[in-house]
Amino acid sequence: MNDFLHNLGWGLIVVEFLIVIYWVKQFSIMKWKLFFGIKKDLLTTQHHELHSCFLSAFCFLIFHLIGSEAEHYLLSLEMQRMAHIELFYTSMAIVQFMFGLTLFCLHLVRGCTFSPTARICMYTTLVMIMLHGMQLIARRYFDYHELNMVYILIGWTCNFIAISALATYPVRSIKDYFKQKRAAAS
Repeated sequence: MNDFLHNLGWGLIVVEFLIVIYWVKQFSIMKWKLFFGIKKDLLTTQHHELHSCFLSAFCFLIFHLIGSEAEHYLLSLEMQRMAHIELFYTSMAIVQFMFGLTLFCLHLVRGCTFSPTARICMYTTLVMIMLHGMQLIARRYFDYHELNMVYILIGWTCNFIAISALATYPVRSIKDYFKQKRAAAS
């Protein structure tokens, strides 16, 4: 099971990398408008979706890196077991909360509406916060460690759903690009 999850993790990292390559390409086309454009630049729902998906992908990447590093650091700490459990799950819930708060604030500052991608990222974030809280209560306060498989499966499912949602806009855009190119060639 661990080998499967390890390989699945690398597969998700490859998908994240491809999403980042797409947004770097978009960034080279649109320059700094993706970050610092003003609200009047958002003329259509497509522009709102473009900016919302970019903000979602950008936040997801940054907080994925922060969460991974925090997780590795927290797991490497030498401390009493119950305090370690409490620190780990509380910190992971805080990182997830900060992701949601940052995504919300960036949408608010940017003035764009939440795309379906951003909503899915927020929903999976809420599930992950509740999952960390559940693990904290079960493992720290009740010393019940049998929910580990549920934690792993739901955590991976949330990551898979969020990354799939982040990939929908680039895949749809590339598909539309080739459709237009094919129509122009005919």
